[in-house]
Amino acid sequence: MSKINLDRRQFLGLSGAAAATMGLAACGGSSSSSSSDSSSENKTRKVAMIMSGTVTDGGWDQAHYESLKRAIESHEGWEMLEPKENTASADNATAAETYVDQDVDLIIGNGNQFASAWAEVVADAAASHPNVHFLITNTNADQELAEYENTDNVEVVLPDFVQLGSLAGVIAGLMTQTKSIGFIGGMKLPSTLNKYSAFLAAAQKMDASITGQYNFEAGFSDAAKGTQLAEQWIASYNVDVMWGDASAVDNGARKALESAGADTHFDISQPIDILGDSQPTVIASTVTDWKIDQAMDEIEAGTFGKGKAITANMENGGVSLGKFSDKIPADVQTKIDEYAEQIKTGSFLTDAEVEAIKSTL
Repeated sequence: MSKINLDRRQFLGLSGAAAATMGLAACGGSSSSSSSDSSSENKTRKVAMIMSGTVTDGGWDQAHYESLKRAIESHEGWEMLEPKENTASADNATAAETYVDQDVDLIIGNGNQFASAWAEVVADAAASHPNVHFLITNTNADQELAEYENTDNVEVVLPDFVQLGSLAGVIAGLMTQTKSIGFIGGMKLPSTLNKYSAFLAAAQKMDASITGQYNFEAGFSDAAKGTQLAEQWIASYNVDVMWGDASAVDNGARKALESAGADTHFDISQPIDILGDSQPTVIASTVTDWKIDQAMDEIEAGTFGKGKAITANMENGGVSLGKFSDKIPADVQTKIDEYAEQIKTGSFLTDAEVEAIKSTL
């Protein structure tokens, strides 16, 4: 596995709290059955999520939790166990094994770090607990499941990063007055490079003179780092619109934008919609849904597994725009919606335009 595919949450995993006692909802492990999932109509299925952060982080982990809640609301006969928060990297496999022992029907790992940690767990479960399924997010199946000896009971989810970056780039390109925009990424991952490349390419389609500032090594937990970077870019490059991919670090950047003037310095949040009075600089959000509902559908139908990849995109609701702030003029909101339709159909940016930015990074 190449170095560029390091864990998205490595920083949080290494610094997170030691694993606490598993906060599982009380349930008796369902005994193995020779009948398939698709025929177990009266069975109450259970789903558990393992995460390196918390469900209230305002970013990555909260987005996963909200996706899970939406999936549960739309699926009768499923029970959500209490998420396992603050899981250290060294405990990823043990946490999954605990759920396997309880015959939990769907175990979700919210980040590609679980792909590298779960290979043996997945293989053992396929033999001993065939009704247990694994869903790993932000993971490239071709690369990160390549060493799995058995993928019968595992799938991955990968968002359309170009769509996400394009949506944010259109907003930034239409809203910047200084023609200078910024992006902070937690690590230099393929997803980070794709997001930023599409972000700047889309902004430059609005105005070719727009320039971009970026940092791909800010980590995910140090808000002060975000404040420092944003303050530096505002002072040195007159950055007035930012989009981030670094969880708590993004919160720090918003503080710097607010200090510079919330009526002239704006943030586009992701992966959840956090627009509101408590976030005066946020003017829009790019939202990711991790398609847990689709995984549940496949489990119910008996078609889940074989290392398949679910793509979260605008077509299936996996990628979308959140609410607009009144700071975005009505005519600009209309333009954004029009460009969003082009992004959805794939007619907005070409691969060559995205690659032209990526080749400079």
